[in-house]
Amino acid sequence: MSQPKMNNEQITEKLTSLFAYNELMFAYYCGSRAYDTTSADSDVDIVAVFSDLNGITHAGFGDIDIFAYGIDSFIQRQSISDELPLYNLIHADDFIKAKDNLIYLNPKYKTDFDKLVKIDFSKVLPEFLEAFIKYYDLLINVQQAKVKRSYHIYRVKGLIDNYKKNGKYEINLSKEQLSKIADYKKNWESLENSVVSELSDVLEEIKEFKENLKVGDKNED
Repeated sequence: MSQPKMNNEQITEKLTSLFAYNELMFAYYCGSRAYDTTSADSDVDIVAVFSDLNGITHAGFGDIDIFAYGIDSFIQRQSISDELPLYNLIHADDFIKAKDNLIYLNPKYKTDFDKLVKIDFSKVLPEFLEAFIKYYDLLINVQQAKVKRSYHIYRVKGLIDNYKKNGKYEINLSKEQLSKIADYKKNWESLENSVVSELSDVLEEIKEFKENLKVGDKNED
């Protein structure tokens, strides 16, 4: 598992320096670390949320990428608002294990953070999957692109398979699922182009689940 070259305290100091005119509420590791899919060459990605930042900003230092959100935009992200770009929405489930991946929490905003992490992500699962499908449908079925980030298709399919068993959308991939993801991340450049068709088939399974999930929700209502 890759580790950041800076510790949490150093990262926090750098964040407060980069955003000197904004108040940091909390920050956590996102990306591969949030999904338990890290590898030797994984980037270090961070979500930082500020009380007074407008919109969304991307920044970085060293080998660390920062996705900075104002609190209003972050709440929109977690609510899967169509006012935000798809790219931001399709990673909203990185917050599920935010407590385990916390870098910094401003004591002033502990109550706000606790309320956010208690939100059941399955409540927005249909909207999340719709955004996810739209993004990867364009990438896989329209552009027919073979890219590293498409491993998320396997990841989300694995989480859905687990959801079918226990009714919970949580970050709990099996060793077999993690192995499939690790293999793709390591070898994606050398894989045959037929892997795009395989990813398209997996995406179709996600689509089918999403549609059945919506039907189920309506029947429950």
